[in-house]
Amino acid sequence: MRRIAANYIFTGEGSVLKNGIVEVDDTGRIIKVVDTKGELKESHKLEFYNGVITPGFINTHCHLELSELKDKIPQGKGLPAFIKEIFEYKNQKKVENTDRAIELQNTLMRNAGIAVVADISNTNASINVKIESKIFYHTFCEVAGTTSKADKIFNNYRKLYSEFKNQYLSASIVPHASYSVSPELFEKISDFAEKEKSVLSIHNQETESENQMFLNKTGALVESLKVLGVDLSNHKPVGKNSLESITKLLPRNNNIIFVHNTYSEYDDVKKASEYFLYSYWCLCPLSNLYIENKLPDLNIFKNFTKRITLGTDSLASNTTLSILDEMKVIEKNSDISFGELLKWATLNGAKALKLDSKFGSIKEGKTPGLNLISDFDFENMKLTEKSKVRVLV
Repeated sequence: MRRIAANYIFTGEGSVLKNGIVEVDDTGRIIKVVDTKGELKESHKLEFYNGVITPGFINTHCHLELSELKDKIPQGKGLPAFIKEIFEYKNQKKVENTDRAIELQNTLMRNAGIAVVADISNTNASINVKIESKIFYHTFCEVAGTTSKADKIFNNYRKLYSEFKNQYLSASIVPHASYSVSPELFEKISDFAEKEKSVLSIHNQETESENQMFLNKTGALVESLKVLGVDLSNHKPVGKNSLESITKLLPRNNNIIFVHNTYSEYDDVKKASEYFLYSYWCLCPLSNLYIENKLPDLNIFKNFTKRITLGTDSLASNTTLSILDEMKVIEKNSDISFGELLKWATLNGAKALKLDSKFGSIKEGKTPGLNLISDFDFENMKLTEKSKVRVLV
């Protein structure tokens, strides 16, 4: 058993314990959380750290398979150009050292205090790393297809899903984005998700031209997809934005994570949050800056704070896979408190992935992992540019 203390313990559920103590067993399970009322006394085998203790972070959007594309795609060119670059790398088979890149980033994420990752997979390249990892992975087997061959496409991804499940890895089948999945394919994904009661994820409103595509079938995204040879013959503009256009194509009662939301407006989030009973909104600010040079409207998401989660996206669109770095960007560009921001980085993500019985908060019986954040601004209870994380448990 270990007894661990710090200047402050942020439990992830709202309570903040000054000079608190966490007792954990050899498996990392929380035995007891002690509120000392700020009066910490020296005791046998007590480990004290200067900083704040938090639960392990939850990364609700990552593309581990794209780790080998670090520094290979130019910044600030917009999503349509980014998609074109990804297609070209994959089609020309320029990608090398995939296994080593995945293994390295898995280690770096764990060292960065990330306990759970929701990872987008289009292949089985990450299976071996996930089997051995200290991180808990939920794999989103991501489907895309705009042609009429919905049966064939879906069955291929069902085989991929089975590969992960056969290795006792958590997984589900999900759509890529509103613009890359046909209505027939949406129907198959949704039916399967309802049957399995699985968690869903979908890229949402990452570029303004995504909305244009659904309003009137114009814009940079349409042009980029045409150049890439994507069949858009079945796409019919309906005079609504992308999110509103696909709402009825997704199951209402499943947990669903809308990712990026860079161009989402208040009414978009409000209507979707009212329609989908368990909707969550994943923000990946560093990726948004990398691709579109724009952040989501953070003031909008403050109104839905219990449903906000954080992600890193991939190294094709980021310089690091660090939830702490994502938190720093949000803190720098908003007045959101550290305590609230921490919920976005921990408990909300665990709830979105239906893992909150084990992860997301420092509570007796859970195994959330424990992080120490040092170089913390105690006076203002905020992160600093120098804040760094160390894994304690």
